[in-house]
Amino acid sequence: MFPLSKKQAFSRVVLKFLHLTLSALGLSSRLHSRPVQWLQFCCWLCWYTSIWALTLHRTTRSQDCDLDCMLRYVLLVCETGSHAIIVTSTFLQKRCLQQDDAKIPEGCDPLVAVTVFGLLVPILGVQYLVCSNLDKFSSSVISFYWKTLPSLLGLQFQIIAFISQVMNVNIRVRLARRQLQVLSRELTCSWPRSKLQPKYLDHQTARVVDLKRRYNELYQFFYRINENYGGSLLIIFIVFFAGFVCNAYWLFVDVRSTPSSVYPILQNLGFIFNVALQISAACWHCQQSYNLGREIGCLISKLAKPLGSKRYNNLVSQFSLQTLHQRFVVTAKDFFSLNLHLLSSMFAAVVTYLVILIQFMFAERSAKEYSG
Repeated sequence: MFPLSKKQAFSRVVLKFLHLTLSALGLSSRLHSRPVQWLQFCCWLCWYTSIWALTLHRTTRSQDCDLDCMLRYVLLVCETGSHAIIVTSTFLQKRCLQQDDAKIPEGCDPLVAVTVFGLLVPILGVQYLVCSNLDKFSSSVISFYWKTLPSLLGLQFQIIAFISQVMNVNIRVRLARRQLQVLSRELTCSWPRSKLQPKYLDHQTARVVDLKRRYNELYQFFYRINENYGGSLLIIFIVFFAGFVCNAYWLFVDVRSTPSSVYPILQNLGFIFNVALQISAACWHCQQSYNLGREIGCLISKLAKPLGSKRYNNLVSQFSLQTLHQRFVVTAKDFFSLNLHLLSSMFAAVVTYLVILIQFMFAERSAKEYSG
């Protein structure tokens, strides 16, 4: 066995760190012993039960809760509740669907590792910035930060794991496209008589059958990704949308009221940057999957041979129909597809809801000034 290169060693370290963090946050799909699974699930259940009970107790005692307080409570419930749902779903998958996750390809490709590392560094940088300057924040912000920290990290690491899975499958899709390009280049060249011999035609038919089978395997990979990550993607995108709007609103309030407070502004900017980067990376790589599938469908038309056998041409027609019906599309439980169109519509909706929150802020301040 050859020793690992520096790139391969770096890739293994980064991906190992990702898997260990997912396991610690209760989001890993790897197999564990049954006592460890139950212990981890019970610990997370106790953690969220205590947080929700404490939040409910403080909500009933607080008589005056402004718009900022309400937004924090909403985000607290959304982030912790979504993480609890994903942890429960992962726990059930470990016990009921243990064989499906093992079939999703995993590798240590340097490009995947660099992408994961590039997504992890801003997350860790923002958490270090906040933890090292906790004295600069108010007590309500600190309490909200510690309660939502595991959930926020869990949701962000979950979408990073999803991006790595899609990138691993896209590597195999590009390999299949390259093989199809080579085959189409051979078939579109001039036709000497040697290429009309039965042995040559049988060889080309076997290559088309192999590519057709490989395309079906790639489609099954995307199907399993949708099954394993579809529900969590739906929850994560909803929570990230709400968090993006709230942090953009808090950023506007901090810049307008106290521009000298640098650390709250940097915290909100860091969250907005991380969420925008993760959502953009997920939508971009899913768009690449769809584009690669369409390129494969366009290349199949070059495989048709007017002078070929009927069996060969029927096989090419079946392959073309397969690419039309089996698209490489990643969806969030069929509610929406992940692509660049979703990215543009989400940012347009963020601006709309941000304007609504700003209007509520001015209305609330006008009401306080009128009553005072």
